[in-house]
Amino acid sequence: MKEELPIGVMVRFGTPPAASFKRLRDLGLHACQICAPPDSYLYGAEGRRNTAELKEAIRDYEIEVTSLFISWPDQRWKDHVYSIGLVPEETRAARLVRACRSADWGRELGIEQIASHVGAVPEDPELRLWQDFARDLKAFVKFLGANGQTLCYETGMESLAGLRALVDAVGEENQGLNFDPANLLIYNQDDPMKFVEEFGTRILHLHCKDACRPADGRKLGRETRLGEGDTRFVELFGKLYALGYRGPLTIEREIPPGGELDRDVADAIALLNQLKAKMLCAER
Repeated sequence: MKEELPIGVMVRFGTPPAASFKRLRDLGLHACQICAPPDSYLYGAEGRRNTAELKEAIRDYEIEVTSLFISWPDQRWKDHVYSIGLVPEETRAARLVRACRSADWGRELGIEQIASHVGAVPEDPELRLWQDFARDLKAFVKFLGANGQTLCYETGMESLAGLRALVDAVGEENQGLNFDPANLLIYNQDDPMKFVEEFGTRILHLHCKDACRPADGRKLGRETRLGEGDTRFVELFGKLYALGYRGPLTIEREIPPGGELDRDVADAIALLNQLKAKMLCAER
């Protein structure tokens, strides 16, 4: 039986996976979300070799890979409205192909949750762009369903109403949320607690991350250490737990590697362990 509320981090491929897994275990953890496998893992003979080595490292370090976060190398994060995810028409077909290949690769590793920013979805369902996007996304979600996988929308760029309309239009059961409360503040969207209340048991993965809304004159909000922003993270955690959430707790801290990152991750681990212990004690 898999652990309830496993604490983990996001593992990217800028560092060799074995080194990332060693660091994970040194932190006392054994869960992770793998992010954006590059071509050197997805395609050809090199991809097969690297994937075999990755599987071996997962076994050797006894890592639970809780989710695959898919992304695309040609995205421009400074232009998030027109460049991110599957919404842009000019890149959608190629990105859907890569998304399907990434999902198949994830299935080889036994990964059932496929998370992603699907893009800055227009708010008006009457737009042709919205309708075409929803149709294409539905086909991708059905593909994931045939793989035994679920699409977990990374929250942040869509309003609550916009995301609800999209989930309803796609209409498939294998849809959930990769809930990132900090992103909702960074992109100045609805209160994270409203997402918890609206989507409830559709929240399948939690990014443990904090932030503040944009200050006057700024386009994006500011990320903070976990527990020091405005997400009301402790309250959110309690509400999710009360709704039955027992899924992954994946720490995300988007600052450069170094001493500050190490301290912030260690403090986040301590906070999450404290919250888990509190919830378990309350049940006794």
